[in-house]
Amino acid sequence: MDNAEQQKPIVLPPEPLTAEDLKKSADGWWRTQSATMALLKHAYGLIGASEKRIAEQDRRIRQLEDLASTDPLTGLMNRRGFEKFFEMEQARIRRKHSPGALFVLIDLDQFKPINDTYGHLAGDACLQLLSKTLLQSIRMLDGAARLGGDEFTLLLTQLDPDKALFHLEKIKALLEKIPLEWHGEKIDFSASVGAALVTADISYTDVYESADKNLYADKKKHQHVTQKA
Repeated sequence: MDNAEQQKPIVLPPEPLTAEDLKKSADGWWRTQSATMALLKHAYGLIGASEKRIAEQDRRIRQLEDLASTDPLTGLMNRRGFEKFFEMEQARIRRKHSPGALFVLIDLDQFKPINDTYGHLAGDACLQLLSKTLLQSIRMLDGAARLGGDEFTLLLTQLDPDKALFHLEKIKALLEKIPLEWHGEKIDFSASVGAALVTADISYTDVYESADKNLYADKKKHQHVTQKA
């Protein structure tokens, strides 16, 4: 080989960066970081907005569920809400987390004559006063519902069977005479009561029918007293 072929190419060292080069490089880095931060800020904003929408949707769903299980006139549970409450308590009884419960069925006495004499608004006022009286008679862990019309029910939870009669008699005494002031007039009304024990195996239908039979017997007693008076 000749000398030209054997000669290696000459590699020149890189030129040193100038202050201007360094400034341009730094400016580019900051622009990249700023763009990244802007994208992250926008993404966090979208996430925050999505979380707010989800929270609002959850709140709205809970409101709709409450409306679906609440009686609008009295604010008590309706039939749907009460049956769910009953199922939850019976599940606790089955798991031995509750000693038992008392199912109480309540029906106003002579409700139609009140409506006929004083009007339906007075009847609604009676239902609302009865609801308030029932809530005052029970504990926070118990449940109260209006099943429809002038029919109400209570579920006294976590209650030993031997204590059930004591609680039932207290409720009966409260409902013997309920005074309502209505446009300067006093309307005294009462309610009949029937009850049945809730066990691990009894169905909602069976406990309702048992309480209804006892309610019918109590209502006959009230009618007899009214006729004597």
